Parts: sequence; structure tokens; C-alpha cells
Amino acid sequence: MFIKTQLRPTPTSAMPAARRQRGDTMIEVLVTVIIIAVGVLGAAALQVTTLKNLSSSHSASAAAIVAEDFSERMLANPIATLADNYIHTTAPGVYPDCVTNACTPAQLATFDMGTWWAELAGVLPAGRGQVTRNAGTNTFVLTVRWDEDRSGSTGTNCPTQSTADLECFRLNVTI
Repeated sequence: MFIKTQLRPTPTSAMPAARRQRGDTMIEVLVTVIIIAVGVLGAAALQVTTLKNLSSSHSASAAAIVAEDFSERMLANPIATLADNYIHTTAPGVYPDCVTNACTPAQLATFDMGTWWAELAGVLPAGRGQVTRNAGTNTFVLTVRWDEDRSGSTGTNCPTQSTADLECFRLNVTI
């Protein structure tokens, strides 16, 4: 009692033209490509931000290390430190070679400043240093500045107050 029917495929030529060329698949592919492109651009932006932050943290770490090294030099030479031989805002022009020659405490302070400025220039972009003394105390303030974004900034506010200011790190040393 079963009726046997056989379905025959309809030839494509018999299908209406509008049904054959709808283009739904092409639109789906286009939307997928756009979504993937936006995702890849987001990942690239995240990578750029990560590299920028990594560079910034490296510079801050290098500034702290160089400042700590200079503070140890000041502590090792208290006679010159208390005589204010370490106070400066610019690099010394020439300095003695205290590695191979015997130096006085004042000469050693000049040597220390020269090597400090060389270290600053070597590890930080436009690195520079400054040592000041708090009036009437034996506390000295070491300030390290650098141009993190390499924009040619020259401002000296520490902490930074605008994009014109250099990045900075301060360390207080008491003798």
C-alpha cells in the first residue's frame, strides 16, 4: 500500500533568475572579513600600546638605577658631598681620570659627575641629571630627566605638568 514517488531534481534553467542570484553568501563573507579586519587592527593597536609602556617602564627603571648608583658615589665620598662638590645642573666639561690616578675628594666628585652624565646619556633618551641640596640640611635631591617621547621637550617641572616637560625621577639622599 505504499506509493512510491521519486523526486527529480529541477534543472537550474527552470529556476527563476532572482532565486539563483541572491548573493546572500557574498554579503556574509564580506561582513566576516570586516569583523576579522577590525579584530586584527585592535590587536595591532594593543601591541603598539604594550611596546610604548614597556619602553616607558624601562626608562624609569634605568633612571632609578643610575640615580641609585650616583647616590652611592656621594655616600662613599662624604667630604666632597658635604662641601657641596656634587651640586650641579650641567655636565662637567672635562673631568680627571680617577680610575688610574689618585684624586682628591673634590676631583673624585667631578669624576663621578662626568661618569654619571655619560651613563645618563647612554641609557636614557636625552638623559640629564641635577643635584641640589635642601637648605640647612644634609639632604640632597638627585633629579634625573629624560625625553621619553623623543619630542625635543625641555621643560623641567618634576613631576611633569605638561607635554613640554621631560619625564623625571627624584631620589633624596641624606648624608
